[in-house]
Parts: sequence; C-alpha cells; structure tokens
Amino acid sequence: MFVWRSRPFGIRSETFGKELEFPSPLSVLKNMKSCLTFLLFGVLFNNSSLAQDPWKNVYRESAWKERDSWQRPDEIIKNLNLKAGSHVADIGCHEGYMTLKLSKVVMEKGKVYAVDVDQSKLDLLQENVNEQKVNNVIPVKGEYDNPKLPVNELDAVVILDTYHEMDDHAKILQHIKLALKKKGRLVLCEPIAESRKNLSRQQQEEKHELGLNFALEDVKMAGFEIIYQKDAFADRSKVKGDMMWILVAEKK
Repeated sequence: MFVWRSRPFGIRSETFGKELEFPSPLSVLKNMKSCLTFLLFGVLFNNSSLAQDPWKNVYRESAWKERDSWQRPDEIIKNLNLKAGSHVADIGCHEGYMTLKLSKVVMEKGKVYAVDVDQSKLDLLQENVNEQKVNNVIPVKGEYDNPKLPVNELDAVVILDTYHEMDDHAKILQHIKLALKKKGRLVLCEPIAESRKNLSRQQQEEKHELGLNFALEDVKMAGFEIIYQKDAFADRSKVKGDMMWILVAEKK
C-alpha cells in the first residue's frame, strides 16, 4: 500500500523511497503554449493543403462552374478567332468542358471535333452532349500521336491542359498543321508551378505540367507563327497550386 505525502511540486512514495517531481505552473503554461502553437500550425497547414490539391479533378462536369472562375474560357475562345460556321477541334476534350462552350460559338452550321484517346471520357462527353441536345459535336477517338482530324478543314485547334500528356509532340503538331486551313489557329494552355519552371522537361511532365519555353520551341520547330503568349494567364494557385500559360500560334 502506498502512502503519499504532498509537497509543493512533488510527491514522495514511501514504498519506493523516491520523490516524483511535478512540473511548476510556469513550466505547464509554457508547454501548453507550445502545444497550442503546434495544433494551430497543423490546422493552417491542413487547410492550405485542402485548398491547393494538385490531384483535384477539375475535368468532371460537376466541377465546371467552379472552373469557370479561374480558367478564363472566354479569353481562350477569343484567341481561337472563331465565328458562326467555324470548324474547330478540342484535343483532350475529357467530358466536354471546352467542347460544349465551342459548340455555342460556332452554332448549328459549325463543327466541333472533340478528340480524346480514352473512350470512357468520350462516353461521358456523349452523355453531356445528349443532355444539352447539341448536334454539332463530333466525338473522335484519337491516338497518342495522331488526333485523326480531317485535312485542311479546321479554322482552329485548342489543346487545354493536355499537351504535357502527349508523347510525340512533333507528330501531333504536324497532324494539327495538316488539319488547319491557312491562317488557322492553334491555342495551347498548360499548367506549371513556379517552383518547377527550372526542372527538365521530363521532370515537369512527370508532374503533369509543362513550361511555356518547351512548347514555344515545339511550335516554332513545327513551322507555326507565334501570335501571342502569356506566361501567367490563368491563376490556379488557390486550387491546384500552379499557374497556366497560354500560347497562340497560326499556320503560315
């Protein structure tokens, strides 16, 4: 049986003959302050991590409304230089975020070629097309180095957040060039985090990003004329922790 004798900041056990020390009130307060600081930092860090989610799916139909707040789709479409009756391709269309916007711009007499290599994405696209009763969209199952577009028919091509996923950029650009009419436009829009701008191309693409400098080199090598470029075009820093650049080129 233990017999405890209270002391100001300690207790002595008569059984073991040892004094058990308790911390002073000042020490307790200091420790509590450290714990609260640590917990507060954890909350802020978690909130920041949730706000900047590099794997957040911004392509599904349910995310389109929020995406409109930072993607600047109207500016992208403006740079395509479209009008009623134009023929345009959306390469890497996913579920149809840009495709359905383009279909309204080119109207009934126009055509939108919605290209993706993933049939499941094209199936979801078709569901959205049917739901909105759109009849000027043509789904195309492309290949990784060939978007399978009609020759010399298109007024413009847009590749949004997809160019970094392609393997043979030179082949893709040549196919696009063949599909475009003279003076037809190509618009690329891709993400890159500031902290990864100096990485190699392979390292950037592994992070599903690409720097503007690499795309510029590709497009110039393919024989396009650069019309416009902007490094900080769409701000995704609060959503995915990066920025998107835009590049507008024209077939000579």
